[in-house]
Amino acid sequence: MADTPTPQCDGVASHLTVSTTHRGMGTRTIDNWPLGDGAGLMRLRYRALAVSNAHHVKTDPNHRLISMAVLAPGDWTLTRPRTDVPHRADRPTLVIIDQSDPFDFRGHGSGSATVLYTTYPRLTLSVETVHRGLHQLNPDLPLYPLMLNHLLQLGVIATTAGNVLPDLAASTVSLMRSLLLSAADGSPTPDPTDTLVQEITRYIHEHLYAPELSADSIAAAHSISARQLYKIWPATNGPLAGYIIGCRLEQACRTLLAEPGLSIAAIAQKHGFTQTTHFSHRFRRTYGVSPTQWRQQRLATSSIEHRCST
Repeated sequence: MADTPTPQCDGVASHLTVSTTHRGMGTRTIDNWPLGDGAGLMRLRYRALAVSNAHHVKTDPNHRLISMAVLAPGDWTLTRPRTDVPHRADRPTLVIIDQSDPFDFRGHGSGSATVLYTTYPRLTLSVETVHRGLHQLNPDLPLYPLMLNHLLQLGVIATTAGNVLPDLAASTVSLMRSLLLSAADGSPTPDPTDTLVQEITRYIHEHLYAPELSADSIAAAHSISARQLYKIWPATNGPLAGYIIGCRLEQACRTLLAEPGLSIAAIAQKHGFTQTTHFSHRFRRTYGVSPTQWRQQRLATSSIEHRCST
C-alpha cells in the first residue's frame, strides 16, 4: 500500500501520512467517542501500520492536536528527531505526540492503542511546556501509572457505556495536564509551585474517597496553610472543593453503571459522601437528574460508537 494522506477522522490531523509496514498486509480500524470542546477518545486496532509526519507543520494553536496514547505490548517503534521512545515489549506504554511535530510510528505486527486527543487551549499549557513534558515523559513519574490505568479504563467504559464519557472529560484532561507539567518539571529549573500542585493533585486522587478530605487536611499533609493552598490551586481546575466533589461524582457514575445492584446510599458512602442526601443533591446539581434516574437512563440506552474505519 502506498503512502496516503490520513482519511478525515476526528482526532487525526489531515497532514499525517499512513502506510503499512508490510505491503498488502495492513489493516486498521478506528472507533471514536467525542468528549466535547475539541477532545475525544479513540480506540485503534491495526496490523502492519505506519503513521508519520515528516516535517514540522505550522498549525493554528487553537486546532493543534495533542495525543496521549496507551500502546499495547508488541513489536512497535516510535521515533522522534534524534531519539526513539523507549518501551518494553511485555507491558503497555504511555506516549504523547504533538501531531504537528515530526514523528514516525511503526507497528510491525498486530496491535492496539487507546488514545486521548485534545488541543492546546483545552490544556491551557504553552507549546514549550507541552514539548518538555512529552519529551521527558517516563514511567518513574508518580502520575504515569495513574494516567495509564485511567486511559485504559476509559477504553473499557467507551465500549460498554460510551454515552457517559463526556461526564469524565474534565478530570481526564486535568490529569493529562498534570502529567505533562510533572514531566516538564524534570527540566533543570522546575517551578516549585507547579511541583507542589502536582503533589497535591496526586494526593487528592489517592485519598479521594476519604470523608475527611478537605482543604485543611490537604494543606496539613503538605505543610502549608489552607490560605496558601487556595492561592496556588490552578483556576483552570475550578474551586478546590468543587474539583474534589466533581472527581467523586465522576467515579460514582462509573460505579452506578458497573454495579447496578448497589444502592445509592452504598455508592455515596463508597465515594466519600457521608450523607446520601448530600450526594443526591450534588449529583442532581451536576447532572440534572437524581442518581437513580441517571442510572436508569444510561442502562436503558445502548452505548453509541462513532466509527470511522479505513
